[in-house]
This record gives sequence, C-alpha cells and structure tokens, in this order.
Amino acid sequence: MAGYVLILPEILVLAAAFWALFAEVLPGRDRGAAWAGVIATSVAAVLAAVLPLAAGPFPGHLAFDGPARFARVAVLVLSATWLLWTAGRGAGRIREAVALSLFATLGAMLMAGATEIVTLVLAIELATMPAYVLIGYKRNDVRGLEGALKYFLLSLLTSLVMLYGFSFVYGISGSTRFAEIDLSGAGTLGLVAILLALAGMFAKLSAAPFHYWAPDAYEGASPWTVAFISTVPKVAGAIATVRLLSVVAPGSSQTTTVVAVVAAASMMLGNLGALTQSDVRRMMAYSGVAHSGYLLLAAATLSGTGFMAAIFYAIAYSIPSLGVMLVAAEEGPALSDFNGLGSRRPATAWALVVMLMSLIGIPPLAGFFGKLFLFQSALGHGQVVLVVLAVMMSVVSAGYYLRIVRAMFFAEEAEGHRGAVGSRPAGVAIAFCVLAVVAMGVAAGPLSGALGGFVR
Repeated sequence: MAGYVLILPEILVLAAAFWALFAEVLPGRDRGAAWAGVIATSVAAVLAAVLPLAAGPFPGHLAFDGPARFARVAVLVLSATWLLWTAGRGAGRIREAVALSLFATLGAMLMAGATEIVTLVLAIELATMPAYVLIGYKRNDVRGLEGALKYFLLSLLTSLVMLYGFSFVYGISGSTRFAEIDLSGAGTLGLVAILLALAGMFAKLSAAPFHYWAPDAYEGASPWTVAFISTVPKVAGAIATVRLLSVVAPGSSQTTTVVAVVAAASMMLGNLGALTQSDVRRMMAYSGVAHSGYLLLAAATLSGTGFMAAIFYAIAYSIPSLGVMLVAAEEGPALSDFNGLGSRRPATAWALVVMLMSLIGIPPLAGFFGKLFLFQSALGHGQVVLVVLAVMMSVVSAGYYLRIVRAMFFAEEAEGHRGAVGSRPAGVAIAFCVLAVVAMGVAAGPLSGALGGFVR
C-alpha cells in the first residue's frame, strides 16, 4: 500500500478535475473550480518534488525516476500557473475548460513516467484529447472550430501511424515494456517500426514535417487556451519522446540521422515562418516548431546528457511561452495590440521583455542555459553542422521576438484599444513566470543534476 503514496499527485489532480466537472452544484461554481485546481496542482507539485524515487505501484508501466519527477513537477507548476491566471481573469462558463485542463495535466504526468507502450498511448490520448476541445472551446467561433478539427484529424492520423509502428515493435520484441524491447538485429523492419512510432511523437511536439496544424489551430483558438495547449502537453511529449528514443536507439544506426533531419527542418521552418507573422498566436506556433527542433537537436545524440538537455530545454521554453501567451490573452492576439504597453502597463511590459529574452537565449536566464546544454551535448557527439545551424536560427528568432519589444516601447498605442483591467491573481501568475525563468537560470546546474542519469 505504501507504494501508492507515489501516485498521490495524480489522485489530487483527478479529484480536482471531478470537482470542476460538478462545479455548478458546488461552492464557488466556475471560479471555485479554478481555485480548486490551483490548490490541487500546487499541493501535487510539492508532493511530486518531495516523494522518494522508487519503483512505485506499477513497475514496468510507470517510472518514478529523476526525469519523471522533474517533468511531473514542471507540468503541475505550469498547470497551476495557468489555473491561477484563469481564476483571476476567467469570465463566464470556464468550469469545463478547467476540468479539461486538469485531465490533460493528468495525462501529461502519466506520459512523463510511462515505460510501457500501452500506458504511453493511453497517457498521450488523455493529454491531447482535451486540447481538441479547448481549441474549439468557443462554440460560436468558426475559426476555432476549424483549428480544432485540423488538430483532431492530424492527431488522429499520426496516432494511428504511431500505433502501427508500435505493433511492429511488439511483434519484433514480444513485449510492450520498454525495458524488454530489443530492436537490435531487426533490420529494415526495425527501422520502419522506429520511423512510424516516432512520427506520432513528432506530431505531438509539432515538429516538422508534422507541424502544419499548429499555426491554424493556434490562430483560431483563444490566447488563453493556447497558453495551456502549447506548454503542458509539450513538456510531457518531450520526455515521452526521450524515453522512446532511449528504447529504439540501440535498434537502428539510422535513428540519429532521422532525428537530426527533423531537428534541422523544424529549426529552419519554425524560425523563418515566424518572421512574417503579425498574429502573436501564429508567431508562437511557429516558434514552438523551432523550439521542438532545438530539443530534438540534443535528443539526436541518443545519449544520457542529450536526453537530460532536451528535458531541461522543454521546461525552460514552456515557462516563458506560457507567460507570453497569458499577456496576449489580456491585451489581444495581434502584434498591434501590444503597441504602447510599455507606457500603459510598464511592469507587464518589462516582465514580457525578460521572458522574450529567455526565449532568444540571453544569459543568465533559463533559455540561455537550456541552449547551452543542448549545444554542449550536440558538439560532444560531433553534431557541429547542426549546432551552427541552431546558433544561426537563434539569431533569426531575435528578429521576431524583438518585434514585440519594439511594439511595446516604440509604437503608438492603437486608437480605441482597451488595456486589461488589473487582476491580482493574473498578475501573480505572470510574475511567477518571470521569477521561474530567472530562478531556472540561476539554478541551472543543480536542476540539471536533479534530472539524474537517464536510465532505460
């Protein structure tokens, strides 16, 4: 029975999700559901951080190791921050959105520790299915419904392809447990299994060439929901991809080449695509494609240090991305909506500057150390060309991130634009994103050590 203590964080999140489902007849109604989610995810994050690393109640299915702990805490903190903003800013009927986000958070936590194919697939679907509904949450918004449909169809297709690949993996190895999978000597069939399985994971990360759904889906959705779906599932997707690569890597020498090509394509298409965007949602969608390329740069090394760097970077990217989209939810999704923010809301504007600098990779913020770990790992494994490309694309990214800074401080406020009304919980959520970015940069060394060795 003692082993079940390790899944207390998941139980708390599940309880909060059911509270939100029945919030209409419970105290506080919609805002009460959001606050219940904040409390549950915050307590769960503390528990996930302090509970011991052990085998857990489901050995062979869920791992409670260093990477899983790191990712679970990150997912819970991101979810708690989003729910805190929602509690302060959310208007109207938000209880279903709160419930959906909590179910997605639960799926993301299970993804982080999944060490068995069936467990991984079920966790992926639990983490992504609520996102379809969140994108089309406004039922009268045709563009949101269109984006949700595009996301659903591509996700469905890639999930089927991934399952087809996993069927080959099971046929070759005779087991669904990662620890018992062995693709060495499988030849061409093993390579096909790897490619099909990875295709689904790349789609979850919106990595090229499976990224085309992201800009349209994000543009149709509310910035409020984009803030969640572009961060929480991506952290879980990153560690799930890393775990999968740690299993399939010994089975094919071509795996490194495949991941490296996807990384290069994602970095180029993402950064170049973001340059011309005037909608912050589309800009951040393409930015997400590029950042998926960066983390795959490290994952392509198929090494413990590379896997650690990829997980660290996924979290270092998600925090400022969440903060940027929360500000967009307050001010508006168009780049022109940020005009004059520096004089209108100076504290928010400077907070946004810090988060954008982290996304570019300016020291001593989290994004800088995330990229430093990526580049060190890649250089240590001879990926010089990819690192040079990544550095060049980082310079390109400064071009579109600084467009937001220019709008805030050097452009006149659009006539008739209404700024956001003050909200203490929402302000605390954005401030936390800034503090987390700075703290992760200052404590980058100890945090990377907390990930521990990546054990297959």
